Amino acid sequence: MNRTNEIFKNSLKEMKFILPVFFIAVLISTMIELYIPDHLITSLLGKNIFLAIPLAAIIGVILPIPRYATYPIAFVLFTKGAGYGVVFALISGEVICESIVRDIVEIRYFGKNFFAARLILSIPFIIAGGFFIEYLL
Repeated sequence: MNRTNEIFKNSLKEMKFILPVFFIAVLISTMIELYIPDHLITSLLGKNIFLAIPLAAIIGVILPIPRYATYPIAFVLFTKGAGYGVVFALISGEVICESIVRDIVEIRYFGKNFFAARLILSIPFIIAGGFFIEYLL
């Protein structure tokens, strides 16, 4: 019973962090859905994939939110006309630099050069993956 209480308390601590971030992500996705016209999303992220996929990859890398918070935003962009490759690049880019804590640990154990090389080399692969997904689907 003591172990169950400890698990419950730890779960509540995690929920204190997860719920506000997820709420903000849902709020952002709802604002995108309500206030940004479909034709704008389609023209920026749907028609010119040679601009949209690299842009989505870079935005995904820069976004400082956890992976689970990216999904509502990616879903709204997809329903408004963004292509599969754009959604793939956004989510993949975010997964590469998801956690600042993980990045700090990586820098500590592998060094700044390794971190920079991984980051710089991953972006072209994410973009290539986005084009591949767009081509397949």
